[in-house]
Amino acid sequence: MKRAALFVLLAATTLAAPTWAKDAPKSHGGGVDLTSGKSGTPLEVYSDNGMELSQDLKTVIAHGNAKAIRGNITVKSDTMIAYYRDKSETPAGPATKKPGKKADKKAGAQPGGDEQSGGSEIWRVEAIDHVTIASPSQTVYGDHADYNIDNAVVVVTGKDLKMVTPTDLITARDALEYWDQKQVAVARGNAKATRADKSVAGDVLTADFAKDSDGKMAISKAHADKNVVLTTPTEVVTGDHADYDVESGIVIITGNDVHLTREQNTLDGQYAVINLNTGISKLYPVAPGGATNGTQRVKGVFTPQKKGGDDQAPAKGKGQ
Repeated sequence: MKRAALFVLLAATTLAAPTWAKDAPKSHGGGVDLTSGKSGTPLEVYSDNGMELSQDLKTVIAHGNAKAIRGNITVKSDTMIAYYRDKSETPAGPATKKPGKKADKKAGAQPGGDEQSGGSEIWRVEAIDHVTIASPSQTVYGDHADYNIDNAVVVVTGKDLKMVTPTDLITARDALEYWDQKQVAVARGNAKATRADKSVAGDVLTADFAKDSDGKMAISKAHADKNVVLTTPTEVVTGDHADYDVESGIVIITGNDVHLTREQNTLDGQYAVINLNTGISKLYPVAPGGATNGTQRVKGVFTPQKKGGDDQAPAKGKGQ
């Protein structure tokens, strides 16, 4: 028990004071400075029920209301596991030779690092149960999250997956991914993005983020693939693929069978252009510049609306 308590104290001290870890004597292994080898941004981890450090597994486990903060991203969960490694193990890019420098032929030298660097670094964080990941532009909810710091990629799985932004709601059945360096979110499995009274759904949904007029990150474009359904207050459009430009409000839906339904009227083609801002929709037999054999045509079925009561007029001579 004393040894376990010592590991908890060591982890808490290291997490709270990364500068102590960096300045620790090299004979002690350099400690855990909780920085990414790429950006150097520290990772702070907190928990209500203590932490444990496993030097064999190279993990720091936070129990009870765990929270990790790195830059402007905060991860919360019931349990959190941070995986660390020696800095010499950091993945290196293509080897380059600096002018005037001789290659280090010393036995045991590691690519991408040297024996004098010392220290360790967190490279992966795993959050388990009641997970939330919050940033200035969105909050993600799920049951399990895996954050790879090297690639700046977060993968969230579980039930009731959702990403909430000031203007949009994205849901998925299988997984939600966020690629920070690309500023892209990916929803997999019965994915759906909703903004106000409009939504687009598909098997896979990809959302591109960019700064809006206020300088805040927001969805600028969205792409849906397979079993695509666009729903607005006045119509439903189905197809195989959709591209949505948020600024222009234009959605382009393509596929072998693009079907548009508005009230009781339907249109069928292969290329639809829907302007969500104006409410005008257009359907074409093929995409612009696409090959045609002359048989592709747009088919429309229009059902006249009957005036109320006309089809229920009482028959004469029935005692009316």
